[in-house]
Amino acid sequence: MYKSLLAGLVLACFTTIAHADTDTFFDRDKAFSQLKDAVAYFDEIGTLPRDKWFARDQASATSDMNRLIDEAMETLDVPTLVDMRRQYRALEDHIADERTRIAELKEKRLTAPDTEVSTLTRYTPTDMLKTFTASTRGDYELLIKARQDNISAWQQDMDTIEQQMAEALNSIGVTLSAAEVDTWLSSAVGDDVLSMSAVFASIKAVTGQLARLTEDSGEDLSYARRYYGMVMILHKLVVRMQQQFIDHVDQDILPVLTEFDRQAQANIAQARTLIQQGGNRSSLSGNIEANQLTRQAIALYTRLVSQQRDRVRQSLARSQQEAQVAVNTYRTVNLSSQVSGLIREGQKTFLALSNLQIPATTTFKNQQIKEEFRKLTERLRAAGP
Repeated sequence: MYKSLLAGLVLACFTTIAHADTDTFFDRDKAFSQLKDAVAYFDEIGTLPRDKWFARDQASATSDMNRLIDEAMETLDVPTLVDMRRQYRALEDHIADERTRIAELKEKRLTAPDTEVSTLTRYTPTDMLKTFTASTRGDYELLIKARQDNISAWQQDMDTIEQQMAEALNSIGVTLSAAEVDTWLSSAVGDDVLSMSAVFASIKAVTGQLARLTEDSGEDLSYARRYYGMVMILHKLVVRMQQQFIDHVDQDILPVLTEFDRQAQANIAQARTLIQQGGNRSSLSGNIEANQLTRQAIALYTRLVSQQRDRVRQSLARSQQEAQVAVNTYRTVNLSSQVSGLIREGQKTFLALSNLQIPATTTFKNQQIKEEFRKLTERLRAAGP
């Protein structure tokens, strides 16, 4: 029942985005309101003292502007894709919980009488109640099998979400295969990467709408200046989004991966020393192989996030320059006839920036590496701030 309900929700999400045109896959009114208010704070900054005790200053207005930029960033993230990612994370949590329960059941099975399923457990109606009646090895094997079946069903649901998400991303101009979506969703930065891709698609739609609004207003100067101010804030949003991603990779992800690799190398070195000292060669050789597999997964993880960081960094350099140009242009816009053309040029700029930071195309070579990748992600999240 859970599986069929989830599949329906995923299909509904995808149907919504697949039938939406590029102007309606995000909350336009909310985004416009946030961008307009952010422009007002930007205008206020120039009227305030740089630093003042117990009074509003430039830092206060800048903080308010950045808060609205962060809120606009969330609004521009395509809601249906956000829902898909949320469903995917919920399934990951269900699977993790189920694996924990299976480990506990296997422990109980070790000391249980070696007999078949008891009559009481066989006819107890739910798995939850069966956990209270289980007493024999057969009982525990029955429960373990049921939970393994749950994991298989949830993994199929995850595969469905990956495919639907790839199709939904493609519908807004972001080309990723289901396998590539799988790789990103398995990483600690996957939500950020997919979110940035969706936000860029929304920004391109917003700038197109602003250009049309400017034209429809008859190039009225007050409206034109307001609309270009919103484009200027979008430039600031892109810079902030990209810088946050780069900082997350450099400060939170790569140092931890480096430490994980150091630990794996130390484990390998110790195992080799113990073999030379007469330790159990079979067990220690297995430990060495396990740590070598972990190091392979760490190398893949490091390469993946580093490639994406470098793509974003390359895009950031241009984004920062374009943001400065946008601020200068906003401050000097006087002829309303210039503005719709400037906004359309901005749309082209956002398209070029988006192309510069397209997600890296890397997929898992085998199931072992994928499983190690998943374990590393769990360790990274546990070690995160």
